[in-house]
Amino acid sequence: MPYAHYQPVFPINGIILVGVCAAGKSTISRLLTSYGMVARSVAQEHSQVPTLFSRQGDHPVVLLSASFSSVRQRRRLAWTFHHYEEQWKRLQLARQKANLIIRTDALDPQSVAQAIVEWFDQWTGLSTFFKQQHITDSAQQTMIRYQVTWGIVLPNLMISPDSGPRRYPFNRNRLTIQQRTS
Repeated sequence: MPYAHYQPVFPINGIILVGVCAAGKSTISRLLTSYGMVARSVAQEHSQVPTLFSRQGDHPVVLLSASFSSVRQRRRLAWTFHHYEEQWKRLQLARQKANLIIRTDALDPQSVAQAIVEWFDQWTGLSTFFKQQHITDSAQQTMIRYQVTWGIVLPNLMISPDSGPRRYPFNRNRLTIQQRTS
């Protein structure tokens, strides 16, 4: 497991969710709270300020992507493709900085939230910590996730002695999820 060999920067004070309209930002943000995570939905797609998403600090960025047809179906928007393209232009920098990109078209909101939680646990080292400490209770994992997010508790990972703790910028662990099967 590559994530077991370093400790990321703590506290992270939550993750930033960006994406086009109707990609699922607000819904996913609400769902992530049930896993103990703090996620802020930033309306970068409506802003002419390309760095709006980064104004809340150096947080991991998750970009939720959805096709034009999915967006129109979900929201019944009277958009043209031009509106959709404009939003993607405004998201260009956020897409480049994103640590995780998830295409939400074929996924239900719970699957998207679960994918983010799995990524977060690997990125923070919590998946290793849960295994090392034999923590399988989801309520306990949720509590620990919350405490780690806010810097209340830092997991003490048993890392290999030759590697030592290292810090990596968030974008080193970029991952794209296209489709997830159960």
